[in-house]
Amino acid sequence: MFDELFKNLTGLIGSKVQEAAKELEKRLAVPEPAEPFTLIRQFTIADSTITKGGIAIVGESWRVEAYDDNSLRLIDNEPLRKVILFEIAEPTDPECVLACRFQAKALNTEKAITVKLGLCKQRQVSTSAKAWSKSVSPTEDFHSFEIRAHFKQDITPAKVQVIIEFESSGILEIRNVELLQAPVKLQA
Repeated sequence: MFDELFKNLTGLIGSKVQEAAKELEKRLAVPEPAEPFTLIRQFTIADSTITKGGIAIVGESWRVEAYDDNSLRLIDNEPLRKVILFEIAEPTDPECVLACRFQAKALNTEKAITVKLGLCKQRQVSTSAKAWSKSVSPTEDFHSFEIRAHFKQDITPAKVQVIIEFESSGILEIRNVELLQAPVKLQA
């Protein structure tokens, strides 16, 4: 009797957890664009990067490097190196889907290198950030990537950032970086 009651209770809890996870996933999902994306900004090697050290221009791409000096990191989830490649003011649309398109390849790394599209808000006493990401696995050839984010204007203006995070030593070559936007498709 208790076994069957326990089994029913476990099944009920499991189904409620799945429902909650689906609802959370739906709330965090980036909505579909209503129209094709329009270009906000295209970055070229003539553009200056926000982070300066460890970045070189190779042909038409930026070569970003990180080296592990085996020093102890205070926080486990802190990346080995974080590079803010580019930063622009928030879009003028009150709500839109943002996209960052780029080509990249990761070299000489044990772990994938993460490229993020972030929204950073500077408040009086703190900074808040929200980011969407893609991992670039080690490869010798450039591959195309796209990161999408949902932007909603707030009282506090945001900066849109293209960020690279390394979890291990390695090199990321990145080129053809574009920021785009599209209106949000209305939900029926």
